[in-house]
Amino acid sequence: MKKSLYLMLILFSFYTVSYSQTSRETQRNIINSYNRIEIDDKEIASMDKVKKLADQSKKIDFQQGVLRGLTMLQKIALMKNDYILSGKYSDEAEVLAEKLKNNSALSAIYLYRGKINIILDKLPEAEVILNKSLGYAEKIENPADRHIQLCRIYANFAGMYEGKNDPKNWYVSTKKSLDAIETTPTNNLTEYQKSKYYYLYIFELMNMGNYYGYAVNPPKPELAEPYFKKMMAFEKSAPEYFKILDLEAYESMSSFYLVKGDYQQSIDYAQKLLLTEKTKSNHRERLMAYRNIKDAYRLLKDDVKENQYLRLYTALNDSIIQSEKKAIVHQSRDEIKKANVKNEQSKKTLLFYGGIVIVIIAFGSWVLVRRNNRILRKNYEAMIDRLKVESVQTENSINVIHEIEDNTQIEPDFTDEFEASNKNLISAETEARILRRLSAFEKSDKFLRKDFTVSHLATHLNTNSKYLAEIIKNNKSQNFSNYINNLRINYIVHKLYNDPKYREYKISYLAEECGYASPQVFVLAFKKINGVTPSYFIQSLKEDEVLVYN
Repeated sequence: MKKSLYLMLILFSFYTVSYSQTSRETQRNIINSYNRIEIDDKEIASMDKVKKLADQSKKIDFQQGVLRGLTMLQKIALMKNDYILSGKYSDEAEVLAEKLKNNSALSAIYLYRGKINIILDKLPEAEVILNKSLGYAEKIENPADRHIQLCRIYANFAGMYEGKNDPKNWYVSTKKSLDAIETTPTNNLTEYQKSKYYYLYIFELMNMGNYYGYAVNPPKPELAEPYFKKMMAFEKSAPEYFKILDLEAYESMSSFYLVKGDYQQSIDYAQKLLLTEKTKSNHRERLMAYRNIKDAYRLLKDDVKENQYLRLYTALNDSIIQSEKKAIVHQSRDEIKKANVKNEQSKKTLLFYGGIVIVIIAFGSWVLVRRNNRILRKNYEAMIDRLKVESVQTENSINVIHEIEDNTQIEPDFTDEFEASNKNLISAETEARILRRLSAFEKSDKFLRKDFTVSHLATHLNTNSKYLAEIIKNNKSQNFSNYINNLRINYIVHKLYNDPKYREYKISYLAEECGYASPQVFVLAFKKINGVTPSYFIQSLKEDEVLVYN
């Protein structure tokens, strides 16, 4: 009897140890599988894979595995722009994370919530939430995990301050993010930690380079270049991790050297971008490469190659726009079919009355079209008359313009004059001086820069933003935004009128040429200012040209 009990005890102990070892092995496999998904899939992982691992964790009561799955599902839903689903997973994860006292998970949960608020432009809420994420991150025990998480949080703070148009705190947060990753202890990093470490290190070096290269006014390429070179060093020292961000890195380098004025370097990096893009099929990055190359060749005065890449750029840009439109149509097609089935009976009932209405509308439309055509032709002829007058005025004032531009560069800074005035009045002398500078600015092409603000112009004219806005309002009878829009549209109108080759370009190129990021916004601005669309203006110019030759 005693021998039997002893044998049963040994067997039970063996089973318990064996089961415990098997359970721990299963848990390790689950965590490793989560890590592998994040390493392989980067930002947007497979939701189905993660759900399977979370369900497996529930079956064996592995709560840390369930928590990891919930936080990953929260992040995946966020990246797919499903903020309601992300919030659902977030709430479930928070309850479990607080129960397990998992600071790393709590920090991640609040970080993703902060991201959603930034995306939704709820910046005060985002700041509160990100500070909570920061508090939990500072309690993470593993030093490498702590530094990596701090880097991610400060990077999101930088994005938030960029949205607030707060360049000082934007810079401070970007620098803190880079400092956090640069001081990460790198001894004994796991493969999962390495993938995060190198990704963030490369990305934050790029952000610092972009800050000095594009965000500050004026740009400071001498400060940006060291960050970009340090970033590119990973191309050789850590190629397996660099390739995660190689497209973004090459695009940043190409854009940087274009701004710096090293056009051949810009072309070289854009060509590397095109070569790499072939294996990754990222149409947006290819578009950026074509844009930089065509701009570089334009600045190098190589018309043949500029036109070659201009054609590639416009063709790809039009293709992307068409693909996006088709995607929207395809997405809603099922809903449209369902609605058509439901409304079929109603259509039959209303068909007779609809026919009568159509006849009335058709007649009214014919009248309106004739009237509209007369208005459009009248607006077009007014544009031509104005352009003829402006062409004569331009020819007679070339020498005066050069003299103004020369004088602009040597006038002193009057930035503090506004603050010194108790009555907030602008002296006649100062107003005349700024108007002379403004006149020279209008003859330049600096207003073609995208996202050009009143602060940019004030800096360029070496004056105060408040002065400048007031002077534009009083002397131009419009606000700053309308003032810049008028300069841009007038620029492209003159190009179309004086240079026939511009009439062959697509609307998307004309929009970009005069500083508009969106062709739709360009068309609306053109129509608002001139009373005709750019397409109508171009077609009328071509028709008038044919009449002249005949």
